[in-house]
Amino acid sequence: MNYKRSKADRKEYAEQMIQIGQYCERNNIQISSTGDSYYFNYRLTSYRVSNHTIAKSDAGMFNDFGEKVRDSYHNNDENVVCFTAGKTRIIEIHKDILAGIQLDKRGKRS
Repeated sequence: MNYKRSKADRKEYAEQMIQIGQYCERNNIQISSTGDSYYFNYRLTSYRVSNHTIAKSDAGMFNDFGEKVRDSYHNNDENVVCFTAGKTRIIEIHKDILAGIQLDKRGKRS
């Protein structure tokens, strides 16, 4: 059985995404073309918040025959701190980073 969001839930989500877009614009946070990943820098460190890992994203570089069909969307910079978290958590994670709070790989306070 598929879950279908109520009209109120869809409206709340749409409003939340508008607020996230405004927050990102005010705080110089880049949003990927799909809206699933966010990128920002703070104190010489680059951060990525996404609902999927870089490895999962790069799996799409190859077709079923193992032939490369596109380049990676990511540079292989090991200095990027990656959080795998839902896109609605970007504001919370960004504020925690700015406050110096330690987070685990899921963007949860450790």
